[in-house]
Amino acid sequence: MSQEYIKMNGTVILQPDEGLGYDFETTYTEDSTRAMDGTLYASAMFTVESFSYQASWVSREDMRTILQIVAKGVPFTLHYLSPYYGTWRDGRFYVGKGSLAVGRWNEAQERYESLSFNMIGVDPI
Repeated sequence: MSQEYIKMNGTVILQPDEGLGYDFETTYTEDSTRAMDGTLYASAMFTVESFSYQASWVSREDMRTILQIVAKGVPFTLHYLSPYYGTWRDGRFYVGKGSLAVGRWNEAQERYESLSFNMIGVDPI
């Protein structure tokens, strides 16, 4: 089996420093509440997964490639290893906010110190 890589819109991107951080969040109906004794009365509507991306010393070209995919909040296809499904798969994600650090810009190497952002699933799991 060949090595799999994280891709965005079919393009292999700079792989993160230590894999993708994973999180999930369930949204509940408005009438979900807790009783005085702490018992939860809730109706789950859906759950989405999200991933955090962190890379260090990013080249100008890698930065441009990634930001042109994620920086405007437009959904993109992420090829990723899903802990929930237990396999590599393609899913639609978007990025609402990210940050980068220029740090000490070295003209000879032309690298940014870091890039980080969270990718949130468009479709529920």
